[in-house]
Amino acid sequence: YVGKRNVEGGARSNNFTNDGIRIVTGLKGEINDKWSYDASYLYAQTRQNSTYINDFFAPNITAVLNADACDAGCSGYSVFTPNGVTAEQANGLTGTGILAAQSSTEVINAYATGELFSIGQADPIQVVVGYEWRGEDFNRTSDTVFAEGQLLGQGGPTPSLGGSYTVSEFFMEANVPLMDNLVADVAYRYSDYSTVGGQDTYRIGLDWQPIEMARIRAGYNRAVRAPNVAELYAVNNLGLWAGVDPCATASPEYTAEQCARTGVTAAQYGNIVASPADQYNQITGGNVNLNAEEADTITIGLVLDPIENLTVSFDYWSIEIDQTIATVGPENIIRQCAENGNLCDSVNRSGSGSLWQGESGSVFNGLQNIGTNKWEGVDVAASYVKDALDGTFNVRLAGTYMLTKETEILPGESYDCVGLLSTRCFATPEWRHTLTATYDSNEFWAVTARWRLSQPVDYDGALVGSASEGTDK
Repeated sequence: YVGKRNVEGGARSNNFTNDGIRIVTGLKGEINDKWSYDASYLYAQTRQNSTYINDFFAPNITAVLNADACDAGCSGYSVFTPNGVTAEQANGLTGTGILAAQSSTEVINAYATGELFSIGQADPIQVVVGYEWRGEDFNRTSDTVFAEGQLLGQGGPTPSLGGSYTVSEFFMEANVPLMDNLVADVAYRYSDYSTVGGQDTYRIGLDWQPIEMARIRAGYNRAVRAPNVAELYAVNNLGLWAGVDPCATASPEYTAEQCARTGVTAAQYGNIVASPADQYNQITGGNVNLNAEEADTITIGLVLDPIENLTVSFDYWSIEIDQTIATVGPENIIRQCAENGNLCDSVNRSGSGSLWQGESGSVFNGLQNIGTNKWEGVDVAASYVKDALDGTFNVRLAGTYMLTKETEILPGESYDCVGLLSTRCFATPEWRHTLTATYDSNEFWAVTARWRLSQPVDYDGALVGSASEGTDK
């Protein structure tokens, strides 16, 4: 087995060309003195061509390592000689792959807006009712080089992908003044997807101003997200994942009995080579049986105007998503198998027990409606405006304090990503903010200073084979 990065041949490069077109047309007008209408049609299309160059081309490698297949003009590949590979040799072993993608969106929208009756002495109820139809289409065409995975730096094939779906929606919204200082907002939408069927979403919110300097707001929202084209129709595909095989190396993390559940034989235990790049094979793809994700959002906020020209707000928010469209994760699958005997059919080791050498060993990591996500935090915002020095000063603060970013993939198996960076956690600082101060001369010039802060996060190197853990980055 030859594992060699093409340092002599220089960096791989991906060259993109993007273009798009968007057309919108519509009509709007008055129905009577209280009602109006708006109808529109939208069509948008984007195209991308990608040309990937300077990556090792598998047939060239096979030829150069096989003397019978290497023609007279072949410069060879001295990979078994320390420092023997030259730039000339490397440059003769690369290839080019081409991807072409196109997506389109079509939208027909019509709604009417107006006012109804009043409740008591309050203002009239404002309403919107309407209908929308959308069509989404996506196609990606791979050349033979990509489709067969012949570029060795890609981790596996990139097959062509195509699919589409449509959705018809009926919706209504209403702004309901209950009293002079209390307003309710309600909304409802029914969406009929060609893929996941009928879905209901709705919202209710209250805005109450008990005194002039303070306003309280609260809301509840049910939202859904239907699976997209790639999540539905992508074919199963071999690729890479970053992490560790806990049954590799001469001193495996798990016992022989635990590793045997993942497919490791007695002869292989302690003799499986770990990937020097911490990269292993996985098979991923779409799932036409996916359902929509469902989310419940709760917000409670306070807006204060303590002095003239100063506004401060605090908003607590909580988002909980059920039936999340996600994967268990290849390393989690291996650990579930080793520790609990679950998902073991998804681990397929090669004849040597490897999950990275060649393409015969891999972990199946398909999309499912699985687990829940819960995010909650507090948003802080402030704005102060002051006329001085023949101009205007404006200071604005926007910050978020993250309380929870919890993911539960399997029952009883959850982790929180606040303040953590790892193979399964995108860096999410506990506190981050942007503070902007501007002076406007009210003439031809202005000056702005901006301070952006994200608190440090801990790096969990244990999940990517690092010798140290908990290092601040």
